[in-house]
Amino acid sequence: MVNIKHMKKSIFIFSIIGLFIILVKCTSQKKAAYYVLPDQYTGQTRENMIKMLDDGQKLFKIHCSSCHGIFTKGKDSIPNFSKTQIESYGTAALQDDPKNHAVAQKIRPYDLDLILQFLLFRRPPEVK
Repeated sequence: MVNIKHMKKSIFIFSIIGLFIILVKCTSQKKAAYYVLPDQYTGQTRENMIKMLDDGQKLFKIHCSSCHGIFTKGKDSIPNFSKTQIESYGTAALQDDPKNHAVAQKIRPYDLDLILQFLLFRRPPEVK
């Protein structure tokens, strides 16, 4: 005869595991909605890209937000830089342009690239 107590414990454990899987799936879908990613980014590539963009967002918050408005006064507003502006900024940083932003001159090139990728792939804010 099947032990009822053991069966209840197994059902409880499987329920917790199922709930955890659903939670993880919903969280990753929500993060993906924050970015505009090419359709060819699927599976692990997509997850890695989202992690990289999340890292870029964190670095933007640390290095850029005090002047460029993200996460200030309870708002999540990022300047709507054009693709051309972002690419020009990155090029100037790579060339060690002395006119380039003082903060960017102090950021490691890899970290600056993460910030620029975050700005390029983030979903533009909705116009109200």
